[in-house]
Amino acid sequence: MFDIAALTLGPLGANCFIIAAGGEALVVDPGDELEHVVAALDELAVRPSAILLTHGHFDHFGAAAALQRRFSVTVYVGARDASLIAGSGLGMMAGLSVEPVNDAVTLAGEQELALTVPITAMPTPGHSPGSYTFALPGHLFCGDLIFQGSVGRTDLPGGSSEQLLNSIADLVRRFPPDTAVHCGHGPDTSLGRELALNPFLSPLRYDPGHRW
Repeated sequence: MFDIAALTLGPLGANCFIIAAGGEALVVDPGDELEHVVAALDELAVRPSAILLTHGHFDHFGAAAALQRRFSVTVYVGARDASLIAGSGLGMMAGLSVEPVNDAVTLAGEQELALTVPITAMPTPGHSPGSYTFALPGHLFCGDLIFQGSVGRTDLPGGSSEQLLNSIADLVRRFPPDTAVHCGHGPDTSLGRELALNPFLSPLRYDPGHRW
């Protein structure tokens, strides 16, 4: 059993998720405001055991280095986004200074992570080359891959609309419609809701095998 808490952090309102179980927690995308993340951990009476980054843009990892240093935990990120978190993660484009993350464990291909809660880490490129979705029973943490009624932007360096839509399609085909989707910005949704209502996925509604 596990509990999920959500925080909205930083100037871009990025979502950070805490997956708590047995006095420990996984922190997904601590994008900013370290003390708010720490306060939430204290309130839940848990200690972080790992940090999972869905991708390497600054608004999703801005507090990761400080959290890593404070609790001596491992950061996981897709290998193709490792260079982003080692720098500003496009933060300089927004005029922001972001502390880089060093010594992250890089993910290549699909992996099973034996963490506080067992996680399936799946590459879902499109928003960035190294974007990952983290899955546990009934839940997907997908960063900026898909939002309620929309999808992630693909006009940033390394983005690809074709890859992004095919990544979403792979999730729709793999997981049940009632699977909760925890998005990088905005409210949660479900795969079934997005397949039924998201205009970007309309071809997939009529042809489940559709590829972009």
